[in-house]
Amino acid sequence: MDFRTHRPQRGFGRSERFLAKLAEDLTRFLTKAQRSLTSETLHLSGRQRETLASLLVECAEDLSHDIGIWRGLEAYHRDFFGTPLPCVLPPEETMDAAPITPERMQFLLWILYAELEPGLILAPNHQDLQRLARGMAELLSARFARVRYDSGVKSFLATPNRYGWDVKRKLVWLGQHSYLFRLPCAAYIQDHGGTADIPTLDDFLCQETTHWSGLGVIDILAATLDITDSQRRDLRSWYERHMAYFRVVSLREPFMDVVNLLNEQPYTIHVGTLDDQFQRDDVVFGGLVPWDGVWYWSGVQQRYAHVTDEAIQQIKRDFPLQASQVVYRYCDALAAKARELIGKHSRQFLDYYGTDLVTYPDGKTMAEDLQKFLQYQFASAPKEEVEAFLKRHHLSAPSPQVEWSPELLACDDGIGVYFNPEEGQEMMTGFDDVLRGLQKRGSDVKEDESEGIRQFLYSDAISPPFVGKLVQEYGDASIAAAFLIPQDSDKYYLEYLLRRYKGHFYRKRYPSLSIVDA
Repeated sequence: MDFRTHRPQRGFGRSERFLAKLAEDLTRFLTKAQRSLTSETLHLSGRQRETLASLLVECAEDLSHDIGIWRGLEAYHRDFFGTPLPCVLPPEETMDAAPITPERMQFLLWILYAELEPGLILAPNHQDLQRLARGMAELLSARFARVRYDSGVKSFLATPNRYGWDVKRKLVWLGQHSYLFRLPCAAYIQDHGGTADIPTLDDFLCQETTHWSGLGVIDILAATLDITDSQRRDLRSWYERHMAYFRVVSLREPFMDVVNLLNEQPYTIHVGTLDDQFQRDDVVFGGLVPWDGVWYWSGVQQRYAHVTDEAIQQIKRDFPLQASQVVYRYCDALAAKARELIGKHSRQFLDYYGTDLVTYPDGKTMAEDLQKFLQYQFASAPKEEVEAFLKRHHLSAPSPQVEWSPELLACDDGIGVYFNPEEGQEMMTGFDDVLRGLQKRGSDVKEDESEGIRQFLYSDAISPPFVGKLVQEYGDASIAAAFLIPQDSDKYYLEYLLRRYKGHFYRKRYPSLSIVDA
């Protein structure tokens, strides 16, 4: 294990030597403890045990020095669920005053095992998990009680936050190297090309939500830093980066002034020292985030010189179609128009089906029926709208056809179609297992049914309202059974699972619909 890799200053002083030695000792403890576990559920490879030991030691450093990372996580939990440790500590129970407690180690291990072993379904109260948590809390508490040192992590995070790049530097460290986000960041990079380039890393840091109760790096950093409420709101809004094409209006070091070509709004960007990177009248594609009254570039920028008026008009026509949900972030009128259209489609769906959830036995039946619904929509649309649609798509008659994927058409194990009135139509394949499992209300749920329920919760395309629609009818006992949540857990566990696996739905959302602004 190389602690230099993950320390903010890459140094190796007294604190790093102590932590590295403690991680080695904790690795040996894990190796020995693993032999006495009652089952093989928590068995890890040698490399995984080293990784886990390192993360546990860094968490203990955070807790013992009150750095604030874990404190921020618990603060969100109290706000969301009424308890600092959901599914581990009931809302009415309190923890020991010591910073490193068995309950905190238990929650940490519960999440980290899922990161180390993707696909592992682990009960939060698994007896081996509780045994390891007690042993680790005792060992770590004893070691940190005997040693005093200045934490390099705490010193780094306490440096001034005057400029946006000061905060971004901390965001990069927290996302790539901290014990909370190191594993999910590595997994995200692997899933998105395998290279930690600037665009991929920036997407993870600013936009991705994680299994830490659906929180992202920006959320935890906002809770950790000593900043004002206004700055905290700025930082937590960075998932809505203004990705757009901007025309450079003026350069006045340390600022540059630009105009967003999509909404024609001005932005003042703090860039520090100006060089030849930008020129007046350039068009720049990139993302902007706010900090303390001005904007900062986030990620990489693409510069285009000598852009013609015709090219600008093409950008204005094409980009809202290519990235509508991005454009809605800063084009309020276009977003309002999309929401109005979604609302109209939602009412049509309810009028046609009499419900917002329709089920089908297979893909072909679904495709045929939704084709009829689409024809119903056209038949009920005002004549001028239909004519505008036909003209725009060079059609002679209103006979719209939907291209369904071969996989969806071949589905023969049930499809659920739900119309979310805020965002649009959602589909879930393998719906027969989901329904059968939920209908059993937690009793004798088979493994294929449990897996169907888990996939229902895992799916990025299935919203909490879709889940809530089924829970309203069948209850959530089978969801608890599928995730091995104890039946006597407080009912907040469903909210916890929804945030953990569908965290992106708890941020500001936009319709999944493109509007052609004629």
